[in-house]
Amino acid sequence: MIDHTKPNAPPPKQRGQSLPLAALMMPVLVAFVLMAIEVSERWLQVAMIQDALQHATRSAVQQLDYSAFARNEMGLRATGDCINVTTVGAAGGPCAAVIAVADQILRTNLRGVRGISGATPNAAIDAAAATVRWSVFPNGGTCSVGGRTVSSPAPDIPLICAEMRPVMTGIVGWGDFTPLIIAADVLDPAR
Repeated sequence: MIDHTKPNAPPPKQRGQSLPLAALMMPVLVAFVLMAIEVSERWLQVAMIQDALQHATRSAVQQLDYSAFARNEMGLRATGDCINVTTVGAAGGPCAAVIAVADQILRTNLRGVRGISGATPNAAIDAAAATVRWSVFPNGGTCSVGGRTVSSPAPDIPLICAEMRPVMTGIVGWGDFTPLIIAADVLDPAR
């Protein structure tokens, strides 16, 4: 009998060969999907905290000293600069009222943020808010947040800067992370 098969030809295909390949690829595919979910959730969490901190600085910079406003001047309800202070460290200081407003607004805005580490939601918010370092310049100035310099557009325009490093946990639970969140805002100049 003559063998008509080609030399070096692959063996004929048999049923069921794709099942082992699919079984081998499934763990890799699941790990990739979980990684994509984790990364996107962490980006969302950081964006939500960034938004909360930005709203806090924006609202706090709007805390005008209305008696100064009546004298045709602009200023915050602060009697002097506070640089790189926490809410607790600012208590009784020249800008305690402005930082208290910013802290209250930040805590309110953090209520819906997922992933902040803490035993309870309130403990998580307290821990995150305690990491904020505020810089308040009621008569304008320059501050450095996250390695970037932010300045008032004019010498008398109030400026508030903040940075925080909250402890966060992703949705999949692959460990904690501490992103640097920064925000800065100035009072819009009167026209």
